[in-house]
Amino acid sequence: MPALDPVYEEHIIELQDRFVWEIPEYDRHERGPKWYMASTVVALVLVGYSIWTANYLFAFIVLISAIILILAGNEHPEAVLVQIGDNGIVFHGDFISFDKIHNFAIVYQPPDIRVLYIEPKTLRPRLRIPLGDQDPVAIRNHLRQYISEDLEQKDEHASDILAKVFKL
Repeated sequence: MPALDPVYEEHIIELQDRFVWEIPEYDRHERGPKWYMASTVVALVLVGYSIWTANYLFAFIVLISAIILILAGNEHPEAVLVQIGDNGIVFHGDFISFDKIHNFAIVYQPPDIRVLYIEPKTLRPRLRIPLGDQDPVAIRNHLRQYISEDLEQKDEHASDILAKVFKL
């Protein structure tokens, strides 16, 4: 499908005002001293093992990953605007029309879990959009008019659960 004219796409984005809210760009988990100690021990064990097996590339990857986790842990997420309208979804300034979305799922387990998952038809990654204070039933009824719902999804994806458990 050809790309839309930028002026026309900007006009479509402005009309996506049925549901509008802001979310953090990513979930930021508070990491205490125990987390940093455990991570250091795991990283040192992995580096020691990789040196013992002469796998220096793996040692380098472990060290780079540890540095990235430390640096990313000190950053605060920016606010991201989410808009759902009659033409599609705008997430972080990117317009995704309904014809490019395979399906959606809403995982609603109050009070902790209120998430909208969007599965694109293309090779783009799955979108995880926290619903915040939005009404999940209203969003579900609106989206069902345009795209199919994945009724099999009852819980969060395993990657989201692991990210919470390990505070990544």
